Amino acid sequence: PEVRHARPMLSLSNAFSHDELRAFDARVRRGLGLAPAPEPADGLSYVTELKIDGLAVSLRYERGRFTLGATRGDGSTGEDVTPNLRTIRAIPERLTEPATLEARGEVFMPKAEFSRINAEREELGLALYANPRNSGAGSLRQKDPQVTAGRQLTTWLYQLVEDAPAVDSQSAALDRLEALGFPVNPERQPGLDIEGVIAFTDRWREARHDLPYETDGVVVKVDRFDQQQRLGMVSRAPRWAIAYKFPPEQVETVVEDIVPYVGRT
Repeated sequence: PEVRHARPMLSLSNAFSHDELRAFDARVRRGLGLAPAPEPADGLSYVTELKIDGLAVSLRYERGRFTLGATRGDGSTGEDVTPNLRTIRAIPERLTEPATLEARGEVFMPKAEFSRINAEREELGLALYANPRNSGAGSLRQKDPQVTAGRQLTTWLYQLVEDAPAVDSQSAALDRLEALGFPVNPERQPGLDIEGVIAFTDRWREARHDLPYETDGVVVKVDRFDQQQRLGMVSRAPRWAIAYKFPPEQVETVVEDIVPYVGRT
């Protein structure tokens, strides 16, 4: 069934270089009426989080109990996958307090689980899955929750939506999500200027290969919610956040065959 999101699940604009990150910082500073260069008292800081290569979901809790889970879909309307999400052990059925809220994040398949499933498929003579992201997304959207349960998916949560916010920044929201019992990625860093953000991306460019899950970049957000509100959004993307994408990995391969075909026209 379809689920209409109470607030849109926004997509992010992308940056592919350090210069584009600096240009993002310049736009943020102009939007907030700040000096072009960081000043100690300007109150602007960023929080960085590893970008998880998974399927975006929204989890609804009423008085501390998990009641509804949906995929992102087109950002306004997603699919109800509550029974499937209930099979993921990392998602709490009850929170540590009777709060009514929405937690958003990514469901993904760990690298080890992806390798295990492909090993099983190879033994059975089946075609191998291409990557953990597509495998995880397909596993979550199964009609039979038992199929999802057999795939050992997990999740990181990174956005808190409350009608009466209990926090005033993204870094505090991440801490609150953790305190409520949600799994929150520990590889995050608040209190950064744009050069600190760039240093964070450099640190994870190669180190990401040692993680037990796939990440394809770093999400950068203006930390303070009041500044996010002042910056607003453009089209369907917020002005206060950007996704830095790691450079694509390049390898050599061999084209084994080319099969041309003729379509209807």
